[in-house]
Amino acid sequence: MKILELLNKDQMSFDIKEDDQLAVIKDMAGMFLKTGVIDNVDDYVDSVLEREKTGTTGIGGGIAIPHGKSKSVKESSVAFAKLSKPVKWNALDGKDVSIIFMLSIPAESASNEHLKLLSLLAQSLMDDDVIEALDKATTKDDIINIFKNKEIVEQ
Repeated sequence: MKILELLNKDQMSFDIKEDDQLAVIKDMAGMFLKTGVIDNVDDYVDSVLEREKTGTTGIGGGIAIPHGKSKSVKESSVAFAKLSKPVKWNALDGKDVSIIFMLSIPAESASNEHLKLLSLLAQSLMDDDVIEALDKATTKDDIINIFKNKEIVEQ
């Protein structure tokens, strides 16, 4: 499994202008709906919000990795957003979030599938070069190229 395999340019945005966490999550869920990854935005958003109740997905450094495991999810996927302005996310470091990777996980998937995906993403985001490249990214191709150049593969 590679992050690159789960990224889809139709699930990337550089122009989300929402000003709160819930609105951003709904907007990004809409990308999943448009590409057929989910079939019900409300159900998926509820699963993401339930996950947020167990602990923040704001990992620090202006980055969040919200995720939901739901019956409305048809396939695992990753959506990306770079927000026009940072939003409050209750992040671990107390900073607002402007870069978001949102994961969709089917309810019937192996229980550790999303953990593997989260681990791969977290490993990539520990690399200062990746963080710097994300900060500078202005196009969908930039995002694809970051992960082409950062081949972390599940072992």
